[in-house]
Amino acid sequence: MRTVLGVSVGSATARGVAVDAIEESVRSAHIVHSFDPDDHLQVALELLESMSRDQMVDRPDIVLAVPDDPGARARTSAYSTYEADRLLVASELGAQLRYLRGTGQLVGARTVAVCDVGASGTTVSIADPARGTVFTSVRTTLFGGNSCDEQIARYLLSTYGADELASDRARAELMVSIRTTREQLSRLRVAEVAGPFIGGPVRLWRNTFDDVLERSIRSLEDWVASIIVDAPCAVNALVLVGGCANIPSLRRLFRRDLLLPVIAPANPESLTAHGAALMAVDAAASRRPRPRGADAAPPRQASMVGMVGYHDSPRHRSA
Repeated sequence: MRTVLGVSVGSATARGVAVDAIEESVRSAHIVHSFDPDDHLQVALELLESMSRDQMVDRPDIVLAVPDDPGARARTSAYSTYEADRLLVASELGAQLRYLRGTGQLVGARTVAVCDVGASGTTVSIADPARGTVFTSVRTTLFGGNSCDEQIARYLLSTYGADELASDRARAELMVSIRTTREQLSRLRVAEVAGPFIGGPVRLWRNTFDDVLERSIRSLEDWVASIIVDAPCAVNALVLVGGCANIPSLRRLFRRDLLLPVIAPANPESLTAHGAALMAVDAAASRRPRPRGADAAPPRQASMVGMVGYHDSPRHRSA
């Protein structure tokens, strides 16, 4: 049984997914949190080395998905890779599209908008998932996990504690606790936040969380809608990926207000690493010798082109 590995580099986490190259089933998945902005790549490489040893994966069977310049994405296919230190390096957008296609979530979609709501900001890319052509890609730092956590921290400190009670260390610990709470509130209606509060840990309800972030989410929605409206071609679907795509109110508002299908995959925070592993499956298959005289077969993902599933929709928000 041959195993391949995909690893993603994020601004707050590194994630790795080991996949069986034949069945494409997940064999192992790991996550490492990184708190030093200058340490992200090193953390991902250490995770890569650890998982490759545990799963006995050769370096040519590893794909590392890294953040890239959104402004440069239109210059090449999102699925392009290059070799570095005997492993393959890919764009995070390519890994995301590969996962979405491989799981059948883009059947019939000719052009999609991938909205990657990560820790440090949000990137919207308009792309052809069959060919990997990127028509436009734009990023903003006005909304992301870090900015959400900052808003929640200000609300909690102003409501339950005094700023003078929070040392630098206590504030850092509070931000970690809030990030954990944000992840919990994607599934729960209430979560406990530890922090420098006068009365000890406090309970944060999801409706309060939504109220604090509502204005920011609406501003993000307007920005995303403007990118779709200005796209050079009709967009068939919007896909929400990244850790903050788990925020229920964000998914709800986008689905209500945007006049096109909104896809919110399960576990959007680990989607990039899984897609990188599927790109490693493709790379391994391309290196296998083909029987003499065998007909060239198109990639499995290409079979979805032209299938009924999504339709061109007006590229604007509802009134």
